Amino acid sequence: MVACIALWRSVQGEFAAPDSEPIFAASSEFESMQFEKLIGDYGYFTKPQVPSGSPLSQSNLTHGRQVYAINCLHCHGSDGQAHTPTAALLNPPPTNLLVGPVRDVETVLRHGIPSTAMSSFVALSDDDFADVRDYALYVIERGDAWAKLMGADE
Repeated sequence: MVACIALWRSVQGEFAAPDSEPIFAASSEFESMQFEKLIGDYGYFTKPQVPSGSPLSQSNLTHGRQVYAINCLHCHGSDGQAHTPTAALLNPPPTNLLVGPVRDVETVLRHGIPSTAMSSFVALSDDDFADVRDYALYVIERGDAWAKLMGADE
């Protein structure tokens, strides 16, 4: 019941949770240097950018972040990892966008995921839909870039 109330409240108009950049605390000098490389290529979650070769280089990621903050932040969090009070109440929990597997983002946003709190975003305008889709893809791409920088197996 509490999860239903939290989810219902979170989708009532613009969400009042602060949209701030997550604090990164490097555990080593190597991690700190790799994070600086990541920021150079991908910016911050709240000020996204992508390298020129990215398929998202022509996307309106700033507007996508604004739509994400209203519609997604309460479950997926500012950094896409789904470590939020709302996420803690949901079963199944929301997907952590930084680690796979991630379903087809377009399909998930268009149709939602049955028997979960992930509802359809079909009511968004075409521009809002495209921009939030691209922002979600940015979070995934940024997570992949971080994994590569840290030497994770592909």
